[in-house]
Amino acid sequence: MSAISPTDALARRYSGAAVFFHWAVFLLVAAAYAAMELKGFTARGSAARFAAMAVHEWAGVLVLALAVPRLLWRLLGGAPAPEPGPRWMRLAGGAMHLALYLFILAQPLLGLLTVNAAGHLLALPALGLEVPALVAPDPALKDTLKSIHETLGTAFYTVIGLHALAALFHHYMLGDDTLRRMWRRRGRMAR
Repeated sequence: MSAISPTDALARRYSGAAVFFHWAVFLLVAAAYAAMELKGFTARGSAARFAAMAVHEWAGVLVLALAVPRLLWRLLGGAPAPEPGPRWMRLAGGAMHLALYLFILAQPLLGLLTVNAAGHLLALPALGLEVPALVAPDPALKDTLKSIHETLGTAFYTVIGLHALAALFHHYMLGDDTLRRMWRRRGRMAR
């Protein structure tokens, strides 16, 4: 394998903004999932259950708030070319990224619509923040949206897991820079 100059290597990396969006959304999605898992260990009506739901809901809203500029950044700025490899691998990577973008847009939006259809607003009174309702209260709609939100949430576990496994496969089995491109380092490239 030929040596890559530091300039070429940096050009093949994601931009600082793309790296920020990736890891910020990752942390928020992880917080949303962790909060839902922890909610299962709390008593109905307890302060801990309320806090878990608040973390879940606000993490979701923040994912949605970051998804829009993240998608715009990707559409306007593009992404570095994929690492060399078979066509099927590039197609699978493209499909995976498309699925991830769809999830980070659809999942929080479905959650917000579910909260609204249940007759609630998402609010942080202490900070004076309130997300306007997107739909009127509707119990039947709430049940439908909640079911879709939960089903997609389960599917999202699989997509996230496959995405992480693919990155690790590229790093450890193929030895390419797919994973390294999502880390920003100053100075020389570390190998």
